Amino acid sequence: MIRVVASFLLVLTFFAETAAQADDGHAAKSVVERLQSGVFGVLKQAKKLGVEGRYRQLLPVLTRDIQMTLMTATASGTFWRKGSKEQRKRAVKAFGEMHTALLAGLFDSYNGETFRTVRSRPTGGKIVLVDSEFFDGDGESTFVTFVTASIRGRWWVIDVIIANGISEVKVKMNEFRRLLIDGGLDNLSAALERKKQRLLSGEEKAKR
Repeated sequence: MIRVVASFLLVLTFFAETAAQADDGHAAKSVVERLQSGVFGVLKQAKKLGVEGRYRQLLPVLTRDIQMTLMTATASGTFWRKGSKEQRKRAVKAFGEMHTALLAGLFDSYNGETFRTVRSRPTGGKIVLVDSEFFDGDGESTFVTFVTASIRGRWWVIDVIIANGISEVKVKMNEFRRLLIDGGLDNLSAALERKKQRLLSGEEKAKR
C-alpha cells in the first residue's frame, strides 16, 4: 500500500493543482458515493441490460469519477514517460474501456447488494482514503478503501483496495509489465483492446 501511494504521489507531480486541504474528506467521500450510486444504478438493471448495455451505461459513470489517466500512468511506470501524447491517449482510452468491460462482466445480476461509507481518512498530503463496506444479498460484507486525490480543482478516485489487500493499480502494474517490456504503450493498448472485446463477447469470463 505504501509503495503504491508513493508511486501516485510521484505521478501527481505531473498534474497541476493537486494540493488537498484538511477539510476535503467530505468532498472525497461525496465523489466515492456518487460513483457507487452510479454503479449500483446499473447493477440493479443488470439482467435487463445485458453485458453490452451494462458496458455502455457504466463507461460514463466510471470515467467521470475515476482518474483513468493517473491510474494508467502509474501502472505504466517509466513507459508512460517514454510514450508520445497520442500513445498515452490511446493507452488511457484502452484502459478505461477494458476496466469498464471487466465490471460489466462481473456485475451480471442484482441480489440485493448494498454499500455504505464508513469514514474518510485524510493522509496529511494529497490523498484522502475513503473506507466503505459492501454487503452481498446474504449480508456478508467486504471492506473496500477508495484512494482519492484532488486534481485540477476536483476530486477523483485513483485506486481501489479490497479487504486491506493489494490495490487495483498494483495488480495492473504486474499485469502490464510484460506487455510494456515487449512493445511499450502501443502493445499495452492493443492488448487491452483485445481483452475488452473478449470480455464483451463472452469469450473471456470476468474474474475478480
